[in-house]
Amino acid sequence: MIHLKALALSLILSPLWASLPAFAFDRDALERLRETNRCPGCNLGSADLREFDLRGANLFEANLAGANLGGVDLRSANLHRANLYNANLSGASLADADFYSANLQYANLQLADLTEANLADASLARADLRRAKLTDAILSTANLSEAYLAGANLSNANLQKASLFRANLENVNLTGASLINADLRGANLNGANLSSANLQYAALANTNISRAQLSNTNLEGTLLQNTEFFPGVCVIDRVVGCVRPSASPIFPGQSN
Repeated sequence: MIHLKALALSLILSPLWASLPAFAFDRDALERLRETNRCPGCNLGSADLREFDLRGANLFEANLAGANLGGVDLRSANLHRANLYNANLSGASLADADFYSANLQYANLQLADLTEANLADASLARADLRRAKLTDAILSTANLSEAYLAGANLSNANLQKASLFRANLENVNLTGASLINADLRGANLNGANLSSANLQYAALANTNISRAQLSNTNLEGTLLQNTEFFPGVCVIDRVVGCVRPSASPIFPGQSN
């Protein structure tokens, strides 16, 4: 009878344990990575990798959830479809790294260098990218919903069809960035630099772009419903090309 009760209890509890995330890393995998700089598909969850040199490392589809990669050199590393949920990548060198379709939700990327990194189709929802460098980065179709990007440098970045829903983009540098068909609903772009950026057909409904720099910004076909502009912004054919501090906004169809 005792044996039957124990068996019944194990059957009840097994689905619960099966559903819990496996953060404990595989020590053999850790040594393999140290020796070969390759560990595709490995379980390195919660591992402390701060002393590793991972330039050009192959971490394809690796589990790095909760891992500590603060300050690590991962330039040109392959993190295609890797799981970096809640990982610490603050101050890391990630230039030219491949994060295609990677999970970076809740990741700490403060002050990280992501110059020319491939983050296409990656999930960065609620990630912390404050003051990160994303110059020339590829973020097309990436999910940056509610991400923290204040003070980040996204000049010339590709954000086509990216979701920036309710993202904090205060004082962000988006000079020359492509935001065609991007979702910026509810985003905070207060003080952002959007000079020469392309926002064709982007959704800016309920967006705050007061005090934003909009010189030569392309707003053709954008959804501007309830968008908060700085009073001096002059919009001509939905392409911003001038600032008139003492004038009211001029919209298509209006006369001076």
